[in-house]
Amino acid sequence: LAQAARSHATPIPKRAVCGAIRREASEAAMTSVVDTRAAVRAYRSALKEKGAGDASAQERKVVVDGVSKAVKKECAPYVEDFFGCFQHRFQLSSCTDATVAKMLKCQEQFSAQLLSTK
Repeated sequence: LAQAARSHATPIPKRAVCGAIRREASEAAMTSVVDTRAAVRAYRSALKEKGAGDASAQERKVVVDGVSKAVKKECAPYVEDFFGCFQHRFQLSSCTDATVAKMLKCQEQFSAQLLSTK
């Protein structure tokens, strides 16, 4: 019966599924930045209350994970350019020192912005 129901189900177009996945991913990324900023605040609060020892380790882990995911998402175009150059052994005409500099600058500035949350 279950297989009969599946065979009569209308297939979902691939584009609709991919668009929904991208939309969910972008919404998750937006909340990820907000969550990361809240985690930074919670970590700073834990540092004041508990000190820098094991007591604030969980909060620190959440901050590191959140910052890395947000930076990865935000700087993805620059990372893709870098790995494109890397795969071609930097022989492409568009592969310059600026390619690496842009990626590093994006990562540095965005992570600094997240960590400067007050």
